[in-house]
Amino acid sequence: MDEASLRAAIAAIAAAPRPPVPWRDGRQIPWSDQAFSKRMLDVHLDQRTHMASRSQPVISAHVRWLLERLRENCGRDPRGLRVLDVGCGPGLYCHELARHGLRATGFDFAPAPLAWAQETAARDGLDCRFLHADLTRLDEAFLARIGQVDAVTFWFGEFHSFPPDEARRFTAQLASTLAPAALFVLEYQPWELYPREDLQEWRACDSSPLHDGPHLWLQEYHWDEGQQSEINVHWIIDAATGVLSRYAQCGRAWRDRELVDLCRAAGLARPVFHPPITGASERFEFAMLTARRV
Repeated sequence: MDEASLRAAIAAIAAAPRPPVPWRDGRQIPWSDQAFSKRMLDVHLDQRTHMASRSQPVISAHVRWLLERLRENCGRDPRGLRVLDVGCGPGLYCHELARHGLRATGFDFAPAPLAWAQETAARDGLDCRFLHADLTRLDEAFLARIGQVDAVTFWFGEFHSFPPDEARRFTAQLASTLAPAALFVLEYQPWELYPREDLQEWRACDSSPLHDGPHLWLQEYHWDEGQQSEINVHWIIDAATGVLSRYAQCGRAWRDRELVDLCRAAGLARPVFHPPITGASERFEFAMLTARRV
């Protein structure tokens, strides 16, 4: 190991702001990085964990639940309806929707999962399309390309990974793609599930989603009451070289009344709160909110 690199890594960690501030000191892990997205694709497809994508049985249960909500909403068999899946990753929800006769469009900005989604749909003859887009930079041309849909789905609490102003803006943009009375479906992490404390931990890893090969993984968690937000900082020290990498994730908690106001501002009405669909894990499955386009 290079001692100078290790000393520099320790010095950088020691000099970092404490506590870290959400959104100022980082906001998202680098999903759009090619190498990182390749590592994460393995996690997405690993049926032993729900860390990035759910296992297929859970996804199948979620899709069956969605089909019931669509049937209730439109009063007919949902086959042939058009669904837009936000942050689709490797397209597992889109693929399952297509197997049930729906037309699914997914978008994401992680290159490796998106490529796998496209290849799988083509191989299996599934009626899906997958588009590359950054949720924070949607424009009129992209929304026109989406066209009008019968449902928008946003799974796994990823909605919380964005500051409030961005979330309000893209929610309105997503809602604009809905046909009249069509369904907006949001999986959200309830307010009370956010830890309101400061935590630090470390572990030695042979490999992890954040790094190939042996490394030391240090984490810092901080809850910022003023911003109603959390930040989780990941420090990775390569065991062979001592080189340091840093990643951060933020999440903004929303109270139920704030979500209702968010829907109203986006032109969505009749919000309904639902419990988690399967109850498989409080950590990896959250409550649901549905609303309808005015």
